[in-house]
Formats: sequence, C-alpha cells, structure tokens
Amino acid sequence: MVEEKEVASLDSAIHYLNLVDQSILSPKGYTRAAMHFVAQDSLIKTKAEYLMKAGLTCMNQEGEYRLYGVNYLILLSNKFPQDESAPQALLQLALFFDNVLGDSERAMEFLRALIQRYPDSVLREDAEGLLNLMSVSETGEIEQVRQWLKTK
Repeated sequence: MVEEKEVASLDSAIHYLNLVDQSILSPKGYTRAAMHFVAQDSLIKTKAEYLMKAGLTCMNQEGEYRLYGVNYLILLSNKFPQDESAPQALLQLALFFDNVLGDSERAMEFLRALIQRYPDSVLREDAEGLLNLMSVSETGEIEQVRQWLKTK
C-alpha cells in the first residue's frame, strides 16, 4: 500500500500548519491560514493535531473563519476523545465562548464536559476554577468584586 505523501507548498494547509508550529503568523497570516484550512477541510479533519492547530488559528483571526475554528475543536473533542489535546480543546472552547462570544452558559457546558470526561486531566483544576468563577459571575458577585477593585 502506497501512502500519500503530504507536500508543503506555499499554497497548502500543511505549509500553514508548519507556520503555526513556528509561531510566525501575522494577523493577515492567520486569515490566510484559516482560508487554506477551510479549503483543505478533508485533510484537517484527519488528525487531532491538525484540528487543534486549525481550530485555534481560525478562532484567533478576525474574520469569517472564526466559527470554523469552533467546529474544528468540537470535532476534535468528539472524533478523538482519547487524544491528549481533547481536554485542551474543551478548555479553549470555554474561553472562546465566554470571552469572545459572551456566552457564559455555553462556556460552562464545555468546562463541565472537560471535568466529566477527563477527571484525571491536569486541566481539570483549571476548569473547576473557571467554572466556579463563572458561576459567581452569573450571580453578580464578581461584578461587585470588579467595582471594589476599581475603587482601590
């Protein structure tokens, strides 16, 4: 059986995945990378590593590809639940929904999923802490703390 070789050309998702590894993308580079990831969607969906990189890249650009990033991380957590990056994907989804979309209820769902699915994860403690903070925020107590800090 001959395995298809992945070639990194300047017009390929593999090229941009390599740039993500090197942490050298500019803001325009994130958008260009996202465009290539979406165009080569069938490749991106083959590996958890690709989904994580493409998901975070798409979510970190200001444009039409942001929700593709959300979909990539959700797919990672469902298709590759045993991968070491699955808990991180759930945490990133929670942060994105809370901080970018302002949807703390959905963010808390992702945190609860992380805690339930990955009780032994090193991220569990972070997820529990964030969940507690968000719960306090929902009751308005966090806003009182913010006001207090501003006056000090």
